[in-house]
Order: sequence, then structure tokens, then C-alpha cells
Amino acid sequence: MTRVSDELLRAALADAADTVRPEALQPLPARPRRRRLRPVPLGGLAVAAAATIAVVLLVAPWSQHRRDGASPAFSLAAYMGIDYVLDGPWPTGGQWVRVRKADTGQQIATLPAPRGSSGFRDSADSGDNRTFVLTTADPQACSVRFYRLILGADGRPKEGLTELRRATLRQQMGEGPDQLAVSRGTRRIAFAGKECGGASARGVIMVVDPATGEQRVTRLPPRALAGSLRWAPNGRELVFETMGDYLERTLQTLDTATGRISPVPLGIGDGMLCGAAFDKDGTHIVALVRNGRQNRVVWYSTVTKTITRQVPLPPSAPDAATMFEVPGDRIVAVIGDRVHVVSGTKVTTGRVGEDSMPMP
Repeated sequence: MTRVSDELLRAALADAADTVRPEALQPLPARPRRRRLRPVPLGGLAVAAAATIAVVLLVAPWSQHRRDGASPAFSLAAYMGIDYVLDGPWPTGGQWVRVRKADTGQQIATLPAPRGSSGFRDSADSGDNRTFVLTTADPQACSVRFYRLILGADGRPKEGLTELRRATLRQQMGEGPDQLAVSRGTRRIAFAGKECGGASARGVIMVVDPATGEQRVTRLPPRALAGSLRWAPNGRELVFETMGDYLERTLQTLDTATGRISPVPLGIGDGMLCGAAFDKDGTHIVALVRNGRQNRVVWYSTVTKTITRQVPLPPSAPDAATMFEVPGDRIVAVIGDRVHVVSGTKVTTGRVGEDSMPMP
């Protein structure tokens, strides 16, 4: 990531990386309604939500995780129906994770990291809104371990952390955001990192079946690292971004059954990719593209391999920080201090931190 807005986003993610997974989210009601926005913390924070939710970024008055002591500039939150978040000092590793109520920040439970571990590094929702996977990493042993956490309806853990021992990987941590992705039902775990070795170690994506321990490794081109992993609804394909020294940020898909990597041409030109995910049917990849002050959402068909729709968003400052999610039928982009919700070709825009905003 070499552009200014990328660096701002990377800094925000380094303070607290977001792990809301699109496959866990359902569409908002079709009828326009006004709801009061609920502030919730950003944090590698996995979010457990009720049946109907959409994701927006909001200020979190009770979240105080920045190293300078100030509140985070942004927070990833659910627009309606959110119950709990997992809160920890992501992604540098911390010796605890807390379960909090999403709307008030009330602490429900605290779980320590496994004894002797490097602390928690990533977390991801598996799609049922109650089951999460967390990681620890040991750089000296070049290993990544995975743990399952299941919450009850009251937000309290049903049991302690359960290590998924067959899923342990011999691998180094990568450097991009969202290195962990978990398919529905925790059937498959994808992790982007690097091979064990020195400075010349190649970037890889490992896919593991936690029940059997079966692993598939995909090596990336030299100097390339993967990040922003998102599963397709079918649990077979991944969409991800590649980055690295002197490399432009590009979008790719991985067929995990064959190991085939395919580029996703979005006609960006001099523009910049700012997030992508499969839609709820898996027939399109939806991406946010920015070019100076201009912003647009692009739909790329995985069947025809063409761009089938583009929706412009209001202009913004060229270096505005950006976050992007695809919850159900809605698209949510936060650019600077503006929240844009796209439904079909309709765009509804509000300001971050406003008490309420109309939704499509």
C-alpha cells in the first residue's frame, strides 16, 4: 500500500482491524425507515448480530484503543440488530479478548489468550453470528494456531476457547489487513501469510479443513502478499487483494479446489481499489474504486467476466480514509466523514456520527 489514503486506512486497521464478514449479514427491510445509529467499536472486532443487519462506520465514544489515548477515528458498527463485539488490542497481539454489548460497550466476559502464546492476532466471524475463530502466532516457531469461540444468546461464552489443533499452520504472519477468513459453519479457514524462511519467503494463502487437517497452499508471485480475504457463499472461491513492494494493489480470485488464481479487471486505470467482496449470491464481485475525488461502486460478473454495473458516489477528498462492506443486498462505503448506502442504483448518504439517517 503506497498511496496516502491506503496508509490512512492501514493505520486505522493497525489500531483495530475490522472482521465483519459479508456472508454473516442480511439485508435491511425494503421499506425506508429511520433508525437510531448505535456506536460500536472497530477492532479486528468480530461482530455477532441478529437476523437483519447492515454495516456502517460510526464514532465509538466508549472505545479507547488508540496508542495516543484518543478515540479511534472510525468504528465499524451494525446499523440495526447488533448484539455483541469481540474487543481486543488487534492486530499486534494481546493477552485477552473481551465480549462487549455493541450498543453500550458494557463488558460481558473476558477470555485470556492461551498460556505461553503470543496473544491474539486475528478474529473472524464464521457466519452464524455466534461462532468466531481467533488466531495466535509464534514467529520463532513459524506457526499459526486457531481457536474457536462460541457465544450464547446472552453473549457469554458457552465454553472456553477450543483450539482447532488439526488446523495449525507452519507459516509466518503476513502484513495486509484481514488475513483470516472463515467459511460458513467453520468448514474451511483461509489464512494469508508468508512461507517460513528469510527475507525471500514467498507470500502464500493457506486453506485448511479444521475437521480433518487437510491443507492446500497457494504460492503468490515474488514480492506479492495477500490480504482482505473474503469467501464466496459457496465456500470454494476467495476474493483477495495483492500488494507488496513496488506492486500496485490488485484484485484476484482463488479457486481453492484447483489452486487457480484469476485477475479481476475492474477498469481502474489510474484509480485505486478500496475494498471488494462477493455479493450474497456469489454471482458478482462488488468493489469500491476511487480516482481522485471521484468514487464509484463496480459490479463484476463472475460468469461473464465483465463489469455489469457502476454506481457513482458523491465526491470526496482524494486522501479520505475509506472502508467498504457488502452486507446482503446493500453496499456500505464510508469515505471520510460520509456514509454511503447503495441499494440497487439508489445511493443514500449521511454523515458519520449523525444520530439518524434514512436508509433505502
